Amino acid sequence: MKTIAITGASGFIGRHLVSRLLSLGGNRIKILSRTAQAQATQVAFPPEVEVIEGDIRDPSTLEGFLEPGCTVINLVYLSSESEAGNLAAIGNLLEACKSASVTRLIHCSTADVAGRTPDLRVLESSHCRPITAYAVTKLKIETTLLTADQVYFDIAILRPTAVFGPGGQNLNKLANDLVRGNHLRNALKACVFGRRRMNLVHVDNVIEAIVFLVDRDHKFGKQIYIISDDDAPSNDFASIELEMIKGLGLRGPRMRRIYFPVWLLSLMLRVIRKNNVNPLCIYDSRKLRSLGFLWPMPFEVGLSRYIDWYRSVGFDSQKKAGTQ
Repeated sequence: MKTIAITGASGFIGRHLVSRLLSLGGNRIKILSRTAQAQATQVAFPPEVEVIEGDIRDPSTLEGFLEPGCTVINLVYLSSESEAGNLAAIGNLLEACKSASVTRLIHCSTADVAGRTPDLRVLESSHCRPITAYAVTKLKIETTLLTADQVYFDIAILRPTAVFGPGGQNLNKLANDLVRGNHLRNALKACVFGRRRMNLVHVDNVIEAIVFLVDRDHKFGKQIYIISDDDAPSNDFASIELEMIKGLGLRGPRMRRIYFPVWLLSLMLRVIRKNNVNPLCIYDSRKLRSLGFLWPMPFEVGLSRYIDWYRSVGFDSQKKAGTQ
């Protein structure tokens, strides 16, 4: 039986990951939970999940969490901490992995680290130029892992693009705006952002990518892998908006929309200091695909399932809020 130790399991990706690992069977799952949240975590996860009270910021609490030969999955980003705090935390995890003689560390990063790269098709080897504090910190965490000396365990870094799915935050704002927003404002936004690639990836694909990295027999050494759904032509604002309008049973646009030219949209993204200012940028997952990984969730199916979820949960809550 493989022991898998997960940090950050209470988040959106973490909850889906634990559920998937349990469904596969044959895994002993341990999760790290801060002491004050341990009781709530035990309620949230099935009893077969081992909850260890601890904090990645406190190295002394990691000793009972990691075991020789286990696989570690790090999903933690400390939004309340500074860059220094996050780097100190990843340093603690690295030292704990060394001390425990783990087999593999899988770190979930973000494709945002590419930032304002000049590449239209972003690869793992693309020169990263992040500008937001979040993306800068995430890239420095990656660098810490990739340059660590005397590491005797395997390291793989996964860079997902914008993760969406039932219960996630991505696409919620667009859905909320379509349901309760101003029609004129929505139409103007569609004209501005219509040609922009959304760079979404369904949570099921991210989860399966992590499971794939866990189960792979061959060593990665220290490698980075992008996971995205950018191969889908419909992964752009205009296509997604129209599909959501249709799926939510809303009134469609009354006239043909004229989209802003790409250069003007790029300028606007730069003015509002977006991390990625190339509206046509695509994140390429061919490196992961070359290992034999197959995407389980087609983008169009994943979007349809998200819309069904929002219609049954989010849409109803919005209608209730409007009647109060």
